[in-house]
Amino acid sequence: MYGHDLRLLIPAALHQTYLNTATLGPTPTPVSAAACAAEIKWEEMGPGHVPYYVEGRDKARQFAKRIETAMPRGTVSLVENNSQAILRVLWGLSWNDGDELVTTDHEHPALLFTIASLMRRFGVKVKILTVDSPEPLPEQLRKCLGPRTKLVAISHVSYLTGWRLPVEKLGAVIREYPQARFLVDGAQALGNITVNPFATGADYYVFCGHKWMMAPPGWAGLWVKTTRLAELATLWPIDNRPFDAHDLERGAWPLELDNGQGLEFGSRAWPRVVGWSITWDYFEEEGFAKQSLYQGMLAQRLIREVGRIPGVEVVAPPQTDYHESALVCLRCPKLGSTLASELWARHVVVKPVPEYQGIRVALGLFNTQEDIDRLIDSLRALNF
Repeated sequence: MYGHDLRLLIPAALHQTYLNTATLGPTPTPVSAAACAAEIKWEEMGPGHVPYYVEGRDKARQFAKRIETAMPRGTVSLVENNSQAILRVLWGLSWNDGDELVTTDHEHPALLFTIASLMRRFGVKVKILTVDSPEPLPEQLRKCLGPRTKLVAISHVSYLTGWRLPVEKLGAVIREYPQARFLVDGAQALGNITVNPFATGADYYVFCGHKWMMAPPGWAGLWVKTTRLAELATLWPIDNRPFDAHDLERGAWPLELDNGQGLEFGSRAWPRVVGWSITWDYFEEEGFAKQSLYQGMLAQRLIREVGRIPGVEVVAPPQTDYHESALVCLRCPKLGSTLASELWARHVVVKPVPEYQGIRVALGLFNTQEDIDRLIDSLRALNF
């Protein structure tokens, strides 16, 4: 289900032109209804009703296993958001003073803030790759890697511009340094482009349900390559047997090293994950690749139409290694990021991007060519 058929199920798309899926995807009514019904039952039963709580957690585990079939050769943990998934990895690794971490200047604060905490706590040194540089990212990365490199953390799709970065090539470079690990932030990837974490070369891949996949907020995923799970100190024993605190005097409790549930510990409204499982159905119905092609087609039309409007331009990738996605950044030198507020007044929802003097347009599965026409008409009406 996509395009007009899906649009009819999304209230946010019926009274305005919603082009900000990259921040939060508008949730279809049947999905919200299913999630709310699960939560109402949760409250009626009582959140502390143990059998119902365990049943909800078990269903969430089944959904995690379902995701694993689409993301093979790794385990999947369900967490509350991308920030938590990133914390699980970065604070789960063993750091020493002087260890090095490599990232880019296009990363979301969820990653940057976590890196800053490592710098304060462990004395980690950071090296930054410049995405807008004409020098290829793999070459920049090769110059940064060394014997003290512990982690490379890079987005699959830039949240600023929508450029798909060459993570597969970066992964190949990182493999030359056996001590280095690779985290790929796929917050803007799953549901936007086709995703295969193992093929990227990632050791850890972060993704979420509340953006392109239009699930209710509060759910994200962490894929960990099977051979890397044991390296995370944030992996906890699975809560399926009695634990005695005195056992810790004899040694740490044993871990299950083939199960992502060890990264899921903590109370949460497990029944609400039904919302994400339903939107997952939408993508599987036609196939993730076909949905990506549909959104990409809309993005290409947008790019062509913007090219005919004086005063607005598409922020184009500076390297042939970068590829466009359904997330497009537009620059407007006259209005800058205030262009977003001008469009909001015309009931067109986009996101301001001050870094590029413009806006970010995210084309979701429910968008249509009519949405692009309304955006283009609104831009023309502004008479730059």
